[in-house]
Amino acid sequence: MALTEIEYGSLASSEVMNNNFEYLDNKITAVSESITTNTASINSNIASINSSISSLSDDIDTSIEEINTNIESAINIFSTNGLYVTTYKNGGSWYREFFSDEAKKNRVWLEQGGVISTTNDTNITVTFLKSFSDTNYSIVKNMGFNNTGGVAARWMGFWSLTTSNAITGSTKALTQRWYACGK
Repeated sequence: MALTEIEYGSLASSEVMNNNFEYLDNKITAVSESITTNTASINSNIASINSSISSLSDDIDTSIEEINTNIESAINIFSTNGLYVTTYKNGGSWYREFFSDEAKKNRVWLEQGGVISTTNDTNITVTFLKSFSDTNYSIVKNMGFNNTGGVAARWMGFWSLTTSNAITGSTKALTQRWYACGK
């Protein structure tokens, strides 16, 4: 069935009008079914993405719990072995140094962290509050959030590690947290 063109100003028979209405009704039904199918597909994709994000979040939480457990264990070992600790916190930036001597000349461990804030998609240099003794330290950061409150679209690691800073790749995230530990 096809739509019958009616000349402007002329009268159409009931049959032609009914056929045109039926044709239009069929087209509206087909478009509605297509929208329903596409909506279901989009909802399925969103559910899959949400599941992946939830799984990633659980993995990160588990990793952070393991790190915290290891840190607490190390702190307990340090405190029972007579280690001396210096701490500093200013806003989101902080560090904790562990020394083997009361004069705090022989540092045996350093951990520090902070917040990375950016307003554009550029490489970011994290400058440490305290320099490490070498580049054999570990540094991690979370994915962060973009300006709409969503999880950032990209994940980039650190490179160009020096004792006083580390550079991370460009990111869409406006705010991220980082943690580094070593000697």
